[in-house]
Amino acid sequence: MEEEEGESRDWTGMQSDALSTIFGKLDAADLLTGAGQVCHAWRRLADGDTTLWRRVEMTHDVDILEAGAMACAAVDRAAGTMEAFSADTFVTDLLLRYISDRAFSLKSLQLSFCDKVSDKGLAEAINRLPQLEELDISFCSLYGNFCELVDKNRSQLKCFRLNECWADFHKRFDAAYERMEIDPEASWIANSMPRLQVLQLIGSEVTNDGLMAILDHCPHLESLDIRMCYNRQIDDAMKSKCARIRNLKLPHDPISDFKYWAYVDSEDYSEDYSGSDFEVDMHDDLLDVVMDDDADDADGEFNYVDDYDDVGSESAMYDDVDDI
Repeated sequence: MEEEEGESRDWTGMQSDALSTIFGKLDAADLLTGAGQVCHAWRRLADGDTTLWRRVEMTHDVDILEAGAMACAAVDRAAGTMEAFSADTFVTDLLLRYISDRAFSLKSLQLSFCDKVSDKGLAEAINRLPQLEELDISFCSLYGNFCELVDKNRSQLKCFRLNECWADFHKRFDAAYERMEIDPEASWIANSMPRLQVLQLIGSEVTNDGLMAILDHCPHLESLDIRMCYNRQIDDAMKSKCARIRNLKLPHDPISDFKYWAYVDSEDYSEDYSGSDFEVDMHDDLLDVVMDDDADDADGEFNYVDDYDDVGSESAMYDDVDDI
């Protein structure tokens, strides 16, 4: 960079602690495709400082064809220290297996709009993550069977979010699904999460019996969000059970503060809250990605885990950098 005096600054000589602070404010994609590609000195720092990869968040802004390979690279650079992974749209069973086999310290897993994640794939990943405390699954087109496949000894979850779109749920289940006396998700929560503190089930088919079981078996529950859960009634018995919940959101409460409010099919609130232009554009873009992704499945699907293994390691993918 040219200074006013005509001098140039050698950015490769910046102190590593200052660089680490700056790198810590970048997301995984920026580190892998931007800062980490500037020169060998910056790459060595991005590659060697595992603290930069403890919390990884990857959104739809990342090219889907590259996102899987970048996620694998982030997992490798964390070297077993990754504590949180959050992503939307591009995650598959293969990527979940890759993460769960290597990120054994993972405490938080958040997935949204990941239609390629199956019940079996998710359950197997959960079973491989012994320290998992937070699980957030939103609009991933699961069918509830994953709950039955999870090891019942996985009782360490403190925060669980399983959000569905009410209209989409009924499209999948109305013709072929008979509700149990206690639905599978609620039964799993009640029987396997004694330490649960935060529960969000927006758009869920949770029943009165299921919710009562959760309240009876989760004594530490402090936050309960059952907005758009229209399959149950708030009677006096339910009100009495919910009295101890500090943060309670009921089926007809406003949905405008929910991250994915624009995706939720709710005629009750569509006229009351339209959101900012930025929020509307963001959700429109996300839904475009979800819809377009289905069209690319049949031919030429990018198998990033196999391609990643073919090149040997993430270093082969991001190593073509000349020294400055």
